Amino acid sequence: MAITNFSVGTGTGTAAYNNTTGAEVAVTVIYITNTTVSDGNVNVYVVPNGGSVGPEHKIYNNLLIRSQDTYIIDSEKLILENGAKIYIASPDSSAQFNATISTIGI
Repeated sequence: MAITNFSVGTGTGTAAYNNTTGAEVAVTVIYITNTTVSDGNVNVYVVPNGGSVGPEHKIYNNLLIRSQDTYIIDSEKLILENGAKIYIASPDSSAQFNATISTIGI
């Protein structure tokens, strides 16, 4: 099992997770924590190998996370091929978020 920590920004320039293992991995859980006293929104994208961030890869749109709260994505496991990426971005700067992504090789 591997843990990846990511500081969420306002853009999608950097992937929160990039599968460079050479094999498929399962994402077991994603924690997104709002570390501020302001409510805020995040967008989450899962992009296949060779793809680019766009609306067709968005799995959460303007997900509201209350101040100093954590949203947990764990009800369905994601299987990522080698080269697939997860992007998490906050469309505004009213809040700051940290993400923790847990994966396991399969």
